[in-house]
Amino acid sequence: MKEILAIVLISVFCVGCGSSKNTSSNLTGNWQITANSTAFGLTATGSGALQQNGSAITGQITLSGTPCATSATLSGTSSGTAVTLQLQEGSQPVNLTGTTNPGFTSMSGGYTAPSGGCTNGDFGTWTATKTS
Repeated sequence: MKEILAIVLISVFCVGCGSSKNTSSNLTGNWQITANSTAFGLTATGSGALQQNGSAITGQITLSGTPCATSATLSGTSSGTAVTLQLQEGSQPVNLTGTTNPGFTSMSGGYTAPSGGCTNGDFGTWTATKTS
């Protein structure tokens, strides 16, 4: 009986052990993103809120430094630390693939855009940092 009581007390006191208010198990939050174009030598930045529901990610990003759009919708998925996103920049999709750190506070990877249109086959790298 004493062993059971001890296990129950340890379980009650350890609820939340190892957790932190600043960690999240998904990508929901406000983000800053930077994209560096290998194809055209441009750097674009953006900021916006992402929402993750299960593996699905959605959001709206305000862009700066890109000639194609000043805002874009974002959609995609996350599985473990793998991230696949699509940024709809004007009428052009930009595909981003990458990984997130285990704390879901930063992401990075590569991006590609189709030939033609404003994005005209652009490709490069991207990084993103969660701000809140």
